[in-house]
Amino acid sequence: MRLLSVVMAGLLVGTGCAANSYTIPHSELQRLSTLPPEQRSERVLVSQEITGSEVENAQPVTGDTEIIFIPQINIGGGYSGGARGGGGTGGRGGGLGGMKLSGGGSDGKAAAVAVIVLAAVALVAVAAVEGSRFDGWVRLHPMHPVHLIGRDGSQAVMPLAWIDPQAAAWTEKAVVRPTEGPWLQLDRKPLTRGGTYGLYGGYGSSRSVYGDVGAGPSFVIQGGYFPEQHIGILANIAFAWRDNQYQGTLFDSRYMLELQALPVVVGPLHAGLYVGGGLAYRWEDTPQGTITNGGKGNDGSTAYAGGAMFQLELHTRIALTARIGRVKAHGDQVTDMLLGISVY
Repeated sequence: MRLLSVVMAGLLVGTGCAANSYTIPHSELQRLSTLPPEQRSERVLVSQEITGSEVENAQPVTGDTEIIFIPQINIGGGYSGGARGGGGTGGRGGGLGGMKLSGGGSDGKAAAVAVIVLAAVALVAVAAVEGSRFDGWVRLHPMHPVHLIGRDGSQAVMPLAWIDPQAAAWTEKAVVRPTEGPWLQLDRKPLTRGGTYGLYGGYGSSRSVYGDVGAGPSFVIQGGYFPEQHIGILANIAFAWRDNQYQGTLFDSRYMLELQALPVVVGPLHAGLYVGGGLAYRWEDTPQGTITNGGKGNDGSTAYAGGAMFQLELHTRIALTARIGRVKAHGDQVTDMLLGISVY
């Protein structure tokens, strides 16, 4: 518990806001470079950085800055631009899933509660950072400085209106700062999935060794990646427990891989299905002592899960998630109904 307290304190202290700098995605930079210079600043897609890129300060522009659409470019291993939009710069170059929660059902429950508390603190920290970020479209001045970082690490600063397809192809990363020119946020991007972390809680049913079925607290901790906006692969840790008829603890833990598909999108609402498989462990405290796996003589079994899930997007990177499904393990089938937060 002392280690848990230290980790929780570190996560809370480390929670902060994103940097005051933004990247222009490479595909967006290429798209902008093909537009007429006088149009490209009207709607620019940007993504706020968590940690600011190390680039030199550029001279800010204002609404009165003269607009020059004919660039003066010197190509020599890099790019440089020198109008009021800014000056050139030089180059710079087993695990938990296999852990057996021993000591009986009550000890397993105690350990699970500690893990869940730590997961909740981590979720708050991650959601605070991601929730402070802006991903969407902004309006800039045509001469707004864009910091271009090449694939070789060299850097240059060029007004947005001067960037042509050749400059866009040379660039590995493009950075803009709100402090270096007029900046108007227009629209946020819709929910955008990539790497993900989530925590869900609710109630799940389980069958005692004595045959009775009852419901108790159930939690799922998830982490994974969406290689495509609607398809994700995630790792799950699930804990559930309840009291049996002798006031002993029936404790379940599951460690699974899960495939999610969320193809249905209606405005901010998303819906789909999930399926998963892995291992499950069960301990139940009885007057005869702790019984594993429903008294069947071994510590675990295979586990399979499936069900429906629904999401309400709250932010480009945060969604409220509801899940209802069935889990088959230990020769039994149980129901989970969960609600929580997914951060992308």
